[in-house]
Amino acid sequence: MHITNWYPLQFQPILKEKIWGGQQLKTFLSKTPEDLPFGESWEIADLPEDQSVVTQGVLKGKTLGEVVSAFAKAVLGTPVVNQFGENFPLLIKYIDAADDLSVQLHPDDTLAKALHQGSGKTEMWYIMKAVPGAQIIVGFEGKMTPEKFDTAVATGTINDHLQYIDVTAGDCFFISAGLIHAIGKGIVLAEIQQTSDITYRVYDYHRKQPDGSLRDLHIENARKALQYTNPDDYILEYDPSKIGVQTLKHCPFFKTDIIKLEASSHTIDRMDSFTVLIMVAGNMICRHQDKIYKLTIGETLLIPADCTSVLLEGTDAKFLEVYL
Repeated sequence: MHITNWYPLQFQPILKEKIWGGQQLKTFLSKTPEDLPFGESWEIADLPEDQSVVTQGVLKGKTLGEVVSAFAKAVLGTPVVNQFGENFPLLIKYIDAADDLSVQLHPDDTLAKALHQGSGKTEMWYIMKAVPGAQIIVGFEGKMTPEKFDTAVATGTINDHLQYIDVTAGDCFFISAGLIHAIGKGIVLAEIQQTSDITYRVYDYHRKQPDGSLRDLHIENARKALQYTNPDDYILEYDPSKIGVQTLKHCPFFKTDIIKLEASSHTIDRMDSFTVLIMVAGNMICRHQDKIYKLTIGETLLIPADCTSVLLEGTDAKFLEVYL
Protein backbone atom coordinates (compact mmCIF):
# COMPACT_ATOMS: atom_id res chain seq x y z
CA MET A 1 0.00 0.00 0.00
CA HIS A 2 1.23 3.47 -0.90
CA ILE A 3 -0.32 6.56 0.66
CA THR A 4 0.27 9.98 -0.84
CA ASN A 5 -2.59 11.80 0.85
CA TRP A 6 -2.40 11.44 4.63
CA TYR A 7 -5.42 12.27 6.77
CA PRO A 8 -6.36 12.51 10.49
CA LEU A 9 -6.81 9.06 12.02
CA GLN A 10 -9.56 7.97 14.39
CA PHE A 11 -9.52 4.72 16.36
CA GLN A 12 -11.88 2.31 18.07
CA PRO A 13 -11.57 2.73 21.87
CA ILE A 14 -10.19 -0.24 23.81
CA LEU A 15 -12.30 -0.51 26.98
CA LYS A 16 -10.89 -2.03 30.16
CA GLU A 17 -13.00 -3.39 32.99
CA LYS A 18 -11.50 -2.51 36.38
CA ILE A 19 -12.33 -3.35 39.98
CA TRP A 20 -12.55 0.42 40.59
CA GLY A 21 -14.31 1.31 37.29
CA GLY A 22 -17.75 2.90 36.92
CA GLN A 23 -20.24 4.17 34.34
CA GLN A 24 -18.75 7.52 33.30
CA LEU A 25 -17.19 6.15 30.13
CA LYS A 26 -20.76 5.36 29.10
CA THR A 27 -22.73 8.30 30.49
CA PHE A 28 -20.19 11.16 30.35
CA LEU A 29 -17.90 10.26 27.46
CA SER A 30 -20.23 8.06 25.36
CA LYS A 31 -17.68 5.30 24.82
CA THR A 32 -20.00 2.33 25.18
CA PRO A 33 -23.66 1.36 25.62
CA GLU A 34 -22.72 -1.37 28.11
CA ASP A 35 -23.32 -1.18 31.87
CA LEU A 36 -20.00 -2.78 32.80
CA PRO A 37 -17.51 -1.27 35.30
CA PHE A 38 -15.15 0.13 32.69
CA GLY A 39 -12.26 2.02 34.26
CA GLU A 40 -10.21 2.92 31.20
CA SER A 41 -10.71 3.72 27.54
CA TRP A 42 -7.45 3.33 25.66
CA GLU A 43 -7.76 5.79 22.79
CA ILE A 44 -4.41 5.42 21.06
CA ALA A 45 -2.37 2.34 21.95
CA ASP A 46 0.53 0.48 20.34
CA LEU A 47 1.27 -2.37 22.74
CA PRO A 48 1.67 -6.03 21.69
CA GLU A 49 -1.50 -7.10 23.50
CA ASP A 50 -3.49 -3.89 22.90
CA GLN A 51 -3.63 -2.35 19.44
CA SER A 52 -5.81 0.58 18.40
CA VAL A 53 -7.67 -0.06 15.13
CA VAL A 54 -8.30 2.69 12.54
CA THR A 55 -12.03 3.30 11.97
CA GLN A 56 -12.07 5.32 8.74
CA GLY A 57 -10.39 6.01 5.41
CA VAL A 58 -8.09 3.79 3.35
CA LEU A 59 -6.41 2.50 6.52
CA LYS A 60 -9.69 1.35 8.09
CA GLY A 61 -9.22 -1.97 9.91
CA LYS A 62 -5.44 -1.57 10.23
CA THR A 63 -3.88 -1.55 13.68
CA LEU A 64 -1.78 1.38 14.81
CA GLY A 65 1.21 -0.94 14.98
CA GLU A 66 0.71 -2.01 11.37
CA VAL A 67 0.38 1.59 10.20
CA VAL A 68 3.44 2.81 12.09
CA SER A 69 5.51 -0.21 11.02
CA ALA A 70 4.71 0.42 7.35
CA PHE A 71 4.86 4.23 7.38
CA ALA A 72 6.92 5.16 10.44
CA LYS A 73 8.38 8.47 9.25
CA ALA A 74 5.15 9.60 7.60
CA VAL A 75 3.15 8.97 10.77
CA LEU A 76 5.60 9.75 13.56
CA GLY A 77 7.95 12.23 11.90
CA THR A 78 11.61 11.59 11.12
CA PRO A 79 12.99 13.14 14.36
CA VAL A 80 10.58 11.01 16.43
CA VAL A 81 11.64 7.83 14.63
CA ASN A 82 15.29 8.73 15.16
CA GLN A 83 14.74 9.19 18.89
CA PHE A 84 12.07 6.63 19.79
CA GLY A 85 12.15 4.04 17.01
CA GLU A 86 9.30 2.65 14.92
CA ASN A 87 6.65 2.29 17.62
CA PHE A 88 4.09 4.85 18.68
CA PRO A 89 5.74 6.32 21.81
CA LEU A 90 2.60 7.37 23.72
CA LEU A 91 -0.48 5.75 25.22
CA ILE A 92 -3.55 8.01 25.38
CA LYS A 93 -6.47 7.08 27.63
CA TYR A 94 -9.47 8.27 29.61
CA ILE A 95 -9.93 7.00 33.17
CA ASP A 96 -13.12 6.73 35.24
CA ALA A 97 -12.35 6.18 38.91
CA ALA A 98 -15.64 5.23 40.58
CA ASP A 99 -13.53 3.95 43.47
CA ASP A 100 -9.99 4.69 44.64
CA LEU A 101 -7.20 3.35 42.46
CA SER A 102 -4.36 1.55 44.16
CA VAL A 103 -1.42 3.53 45.51
CA GLN A 104 1.27 2.91 42.92
CA LEU A 105 4.29 4.12 41.00
CA HIS A 106 6.09 3.33 37.76
CA PRO A 107 9.72 2.70 36.74
CA ASP A 108 11.83 4.95 34.57
CA ASP A 109 13.26 3.77 31.25
CA THR A 110 16.48 2.39 32.75
CA LEU A 111 14.76 0.25 35.37
CA ALA A 112 11.96 -0.83 33.04
CA LYS A 113 14.48 -2.05 30.47
CA ALA A 114 16.56 -3.89 33.07
CA LEU A 115 13.62 -5.64 34.75
CA HIS A 116 11.00 -5.95 32.00
CA GLN A 117 12.64 -5.22 28.63
CA GLY A 118 10.09 -2.40 28.35
CA SER A 119 9.69 1.36 28.55
CA GLY A 120 9.29 3.45 31.66
CA LYS A 121 6.14 5.34 32.46
CA THR A 122 6.05 9.08 32.95
CA GLU A 123 2.53 10.47 32.63
CA MET A 124 0.30 13.51 33.08
CA TRP A 125 -3.35 13.98 34.01
CA TYR A 126 -6.02 16.48 33.03
CA ILE A 127 -9.01 16.34 35.41
CA MET A 128 -12.19 16.41 33.31
CA LYS A 129 -14.72 15.82 36.06
CA ALA A 130 -14.55 15.56 39.85
CA VAL A 131 -17.22 15.16 42.52
CA PRO A 132 -17.05 17.58 45.47
CA GLY A 133 -14.30 16.50 47.82
CA ALA A 134 -12.52 14.34 45.25
CA GLN A 135 -8.80 13.88 45.88
CA ILE A 136 -5.69 12.47 44.29
CA ILE A 137 -2.50 11.28 45.96
CA VAL A 138 0.80 12.70 44.73
CA GLY A 139 3.99 12.14 46.69
CA PHE A 140 4.55 12.03 50.43
CA GLU A 141 3.36 14.30 53.22
CA GLY A 142 6.51 15.12 55.13
CA LYS A 143 9.94 13.56 54.85
CA MET A 144 10.20 9.96 53.66
CA THR A 145 13.18 7.63 53.94
CA PRO A 146 13.75 4.04 52.82
CA GLU A 147 13.53 2.86 56.44
CA LYS A 148 10.34 4.80 57.11
CA PHE A 149 8.81 3.49 53.89
CA ASP A 150 9.60 -0.13 54.77
CA THR A 151 8.05 0.30 58.22
CA ALA A 152 4.91 1.91 56.79
CA VAL A 153 4.48 -0.92 54.26
CA ALA A 154 5.06 -3.61 56.88
CA THR A 155 2.53 -2.09 59.29
CA GLY A 156 -0.05 -1.19 56.63
CA THR A 157 0.16 2.52 57.44
CA ILE A 158 1.51 3.87 54.16
CA ASN A 159 -1.66 5.94 53.69
CA ASP A 160 -0.74 7.99 56.76
CA HIS A 161 2.34 9.31 54.93
CA LEU A 162 0.82 10.23 51.56
CA GLN A 163 -0.02 13.71 50.26
CA TYR A 164 -3.72 14.15 49.43
CA ILE A 165 -4.71 16.96 47.04
CA ASP A 166 -8.25 18.24 46.44
CA VAL A 167 -9.06 18.49 42.73
CA THR A 168 -11.63 20.10 40.47
CA ALA A 169 -12.23 19.94 36.71
CA GLY A 170 -9.41 21.60 34.78
CA ASP A 171 -6.61 20.75 37.22
CA CYS A 172 -3.46 19.24 35.67
CA PHE A 173 -0.67 17.12 37.16
CA PHE A 174 2.65 15.71 35.97
CA ILE A 175 3.49 12.28 37.38
CA SER A 176 7.13 11.50 36.73
CA ALA A 177 8.48 7.95 36.91
CA GLY A 178 9.02 6.91 40.52
CA LEU A 179 6.53 9.37 41.99
CA ILE A 180 4.02 7.58 44.25
CA HIS A 181 0.43 8.43 43.33
CA ALA A 182 -3.21 7.39 43.12
CA ILE A 183 -6.43 8.64 41.54
CA GLY A 184 -9.23 8.98 44.06
CA LYS A 185 -12.85 8.02 43.57
CA GLY A 186 -15.22 10.36 41.76
CA ILE A 187 -12.70 11.53 39.16
CA VAL A 188 -12.69 11.30 35.35
CA LEU A 189 -9.45 12.31 33.67
CA ALA A 190 -7.47 12.22 30.45
CA GLU A 191 -4.04 10.62 30.72
CA ILE A 192 -1.00 11.02 28.49
CA GLN A 193 1.83 8.58 29.15
CA GLN A 194 4.73 6.72 27.68
CA THR A 195 3.79 3.51 25.90
CA SER A 196 4.07 1.24 28.91
CA ASP A 197 1.75 -0.74 31.15
CA ILE A 198 4.24 -1.40 33.96
CA THR A 199 2.80 -0.56 37.39
CA TYR A 200 4.18 -1.24 40.86
CA ARG A 201 1.26 -1.48 43.28
CA VAL A 202 2.15 -0.47 46.85
CA TYR A 203 -1.23 -0.45 48.64
CA ASP A 204 -4.72 -1.54 47.57
CA TYR A 205 -6.98 -0.98 50.59
CA HIS A 206 -7.18 -4.76 51.29
CA ARG A 207 -10.03 -5.03 48.78
CA LYS A 208 -10.83 -8.33 47.16
CA GLN A 209 -11.29 -9.24 43.52
CA PRO A 210 -14.47 -11.04 42.34
CA ASP A 211 -12.81 -14.41 43.06
CA GLY A 212 -12.04 -13.36 46.63
CA SER A 213 -8.29 -12.91 46.14
CA LEU A 214 -6.24 -9.81 46.84
CA ARG A 215 -4.42 -8.08 44.00
CA ASP A 216 -0.66 -8.49 43.98
CA LEU A 217 1.63 -5.86 45.47
CA HIS A 218 5.07 -5.11 44.02
CA ILE A 219 7.02 -3.79 46.99
CA GLU A 220 10.47 -5.02 46.01
CA ASN A 221 10.38 -3.34 42.59
CA ALA A 222 8.68 -0.26 44.06
CA ARG A 223 11.65 0.26 46.37
CA LYS A 224 13.98 0.30 43.35
CA ALA A 225 11.88 2.89 41.49
CA LEU A 226 10.58 5.12 44.29
CA GLN A 227 11.28 8.86 44.54
CA TYR A 228 11.51 9.52 48.26
CA THR A 229 11.53 13.30 47.78
CA ASN A 230 8.62 15.02 46.02
CA PRO A 231 9.57 16.83 42.81
CA ASP A 232 8.61 20.49 42.41
CA ASP A 233 6.89 20.21 39.02
CA TYR A 234 3.89 17.94 39.65
CA ILE A 235 1.28 20.73 39.62
CA LEU A 236 0.85 22.22 36.13
CA GLU A 237 -0.27 25.84 36.21
CA TYR A 238 -2.18 27.66 33.47
CA ASP A 239 -4.97 30.24 33.07
CA PRO A 240 -8.26 28.38 32.40
CA SER A 241 -9.91 31.55 31.06
CA LYS A 242 -7.25 32.39 28.48
CA ILE A 243 -8.10 31.99 24.79
CA GLY A 244 -5.48 30.35 22.59
CA VAL A 245 -2.44 28.19 23.31
CA GLN A 246 -0.77 27.61 26.68
CA THR A 247 2.03 25.22 27.56
CA LEU A 248 1.12 22.58 30.12
CA LYS A 249 4.19 20.34 30.12
CA HIS A 250 7.12 19.88 27.76
CA CYS A 251 9.35 16.98 28.82
CA PRO A 252 11.55 14.46 26.96
CA PHE A 253 8.63 12.03 26.55
CA PHE A 254 5.89 14.36 25.31
CA LYS A 255 4.94 17.98 24.83
CA THR A 256 1.42 18.96 25.86
CA ASP A 257 -0.29 22.31 25.29
CA ILE A 258 -3.84 23.26 26.23
CA ILE A 259 -5.84 25.23 23.70
CA LYS A 260 -9.11 27.06 24.18
CA LEU A 261 -11.09 28.18 21.17
CA GLU A 262 -13.78 30.84 21.57
CA ALA A 263 -15.26 31.47 18.11
CA SER A 264 -11.68 31.12 16.89
CA SER A 265 -9.44 28.75 14.93
CA HIS A 266 -6.10 26.98 15.26
CA THR A 267 -3.92 25.43 12.55
CA ILE A 268 -1.71 22.35 12.88
CA ASP A 269 1.09 22.33 10.33
CA ARG A 270 4.05 20.62 11.99
CA MET A 271 5.90 17.99 9.94
CA ASP A 272 8.57 16.86 12.42
CA SER A 273 6.11 15.09 14.73
CA PHE A 274 2.67 13.54 14.89
CA THR A 275 -0.01 15.46 16.81
CA VAL A 276 -2.68 14.00 19.10
CA LEU A 277 -5.80 16.02 19.89
CA ILE A 278 -7.68 15.16 23.10
CA MET A 279 -11.04 16.85 23.57
CA VAL A 280 -11.61 17.77 27.21
CA ALA A 281 -14.53 20.20 26.86
CA GLY A 282 -17.02 21.38 24.25
CA ASN A 283 -17.16 20.64 20.52
CA MET A 284 -14.83 21.34 17.62
CA ILE A 285 -14.62 20.93 13.86
CA CYS A 286 -11.43 19.67 12.25
CA ARG A 287 -11.05 20.53 8.54
CA HIS A 288 -8.56 18.80 6.29
CA GLN A 289 -8.82 19.25 2.54
CA ASP A 290 -12.45 18.39 1.68
CA LYS A 291 -13.12 16.37 4.85
CA ILE A 292 -14.71 17.56 8.10
CA TYR A 293 -14.26 15.74 11.41
CA LYS A 294 -16.60 16.67 14.26
CA LEU A 295 -15.02 16.22 17.66
CA THR A 296 -16.80 16.37 20.99
CA ILE A 297 -15.69 15.86 24.59
CA GLY A 298 -14.01 12.50 25.10
CA GLU A 299 -12.82 12.06 21.52
CA THR A 300 -9.26 11.90 20.21
CA LEU A 301 -7.62 12.35 16.83
CA LEU A 302 -4.15 11.40 15.59
CA ILE A 303 -2.71 13.71 12.95
CA PRO A 304 0.26 12.06 11.17
CA ALA A 305 3.39 14.12 10.59
CA ASP A 306 2.79 14.06 6.83
CA CYS A 307 -0.80 15.32 7.25
CA THR A 308 -0.44 19.09 6.99
CA SER A 309 -2.69 22.14 7.08
CA VAL A 310 -5.30 20.88 9.52
CA LEU A 311 -7.67 23.65 10.60
CA LEU A 312 -9.49 23.49 13.93
CA GLU A 313 -12.54 25.64 14.61
CA GLY A 314 -14.59 25.82 17.76
CA THR A 315 -16.70 27.88 20.08
CA ASP A 316 -16.12 27.17 23.76
CA ALA A 317 -13.92 24.18 22.88
CA LYS A 318 -10.96 23.05 24.95
CA PHE A 319 -8.46 20.38 23.93
CA LEU A 320 -4.99 19.07 24.64
CA GLU A 321 -2.47 19.09 21.81
CA VAL A 322 0.25 16.46 22.28
CA TYR A 323 3.37 16.06 20.14
CA LEU A 324 7.12 15.49 20.27
